[in-house]
Amino acid sequence: MVQTLSGKPYLGATPDPAAATLGALAVAKDGRLPLVEIFYSLQGEGLRTGQATVFVRFAGCNLACDFCDTDFRVKETYTPEALADEIERVGGPCRWACFTGGEPTLHDLLPLCRLLHARGYKLQLETNGTRPKPLWKIDHVTVSPKQPQGGRLHSWYETHAAEFKYVVDDEKDLARALDGVRGHGRKTLIQPNALNPAAVALCVEAVKQHPMLLSLSLQTHKFLQIR
Repeated sequence: MVQTLSGKPYLGATPDPAAATLGALAVAKDGRLPLVEIFYSLQGEGLRTGQATVFVRFAGCNLACDFCDTDFRVKETYTPEALADEIERVGGPCRWACFTGGEPTLHDLLPLCRLLHARGYKLQLETNGTRPKPLWKIDHVTVSPKQPQGGRLHSWYETHAAEFKYVVDDEKDLARALDGVRGHGRKTLIQPNALNPAAVALCVEAVKQHPMLLSLSLQTHKFLQIR
């Protein structure tokens, strides 16, 4: 069984995360964008909760988190032009697109971002924040740090992220979130791990104790039973 850098066994949704990422990078090397899926829904987490959004889930990730609920193997490939057309087809009048993963910054999204901005889109990036700053314009950056899983936060995000979102399972995760917000001072949300109901009470009490530092984020799309 794959071991994560945290020392925990990898129990995530991707059968072989290393092979999945190599496959995604091979697609990107040929000039195409490797996707898991694209769909239209409401943003369920963070500051943009409730807003209509086209989600573009890219394949591959540079981490293997034990709690990951995403299978990030390549399912589809697109040219930037074809993907921009597909985003518009899927979302109709919606003009928000969210790049998620996996880890979107593994790929060169500059051509895609230029195409979408030219069509009036605003773009959100969901990232673990471990890689250098993207070379493409992003309107809303959401960082979910993964230090226990081997991810070291790149300093660029400390001054450019719209929000930090920490997944919380226990007191150690909470302490990491508090250390983070005291360091970077950006809007910080704590999100209880959906696999651990006890984390909900921990997060609620933490927000009550630190009202000027923390806010609660829930996976509202799961409560609504939508994607």
